[in-house]
Amino acid sequence: MGIRYEKDTILNWINEMGKFLRLLVDKNEQLQFLSTEEFNNEGYLHFFNKDRSFFVENDLKTISDFVAALEIEQIRPLAQLLMYDGLMSDDLDLLKKSKFLFELNMKKSGAFSFDDYNYLGIIENRLK
Repeated sequence: MGIRYEKDTILNWINEMGKFLRLLVDKNEQLQFLSTEEFNNEGYLHFFNKDRSFFVENDLKTISDFVAALEIEQIRPLAQLLMYDGLMSDDLDLLKKSKFLFELNMKKSGAFSFDDYNYLGIIENRLK
């Protein structure tokens, strides 16, 4: 019974995070941007219980240690959140961290995703 509960909890989390990411995509396509405060409250704090400053101020090692405690299904949404935040705020450091997490997720999960390669291409183009 406990395993099912944990599985349902992560599935509910993924569904809620997916709704938030769709909102970000829609706003990004319409050239509407969330404020730093909205990213912090509705994204980082709500889904990862960490302030945006944690991801802005810490290095890849610290973020990697944080990600090690997450479920594998949570890594890709965090990478997407960092990517959209970096794109909307023009923060190249957040984009580098997002790229790191996309690559880490591919390595850990063994999953191949055209979407992720597209995201990596978008990040690379912005970093140039």
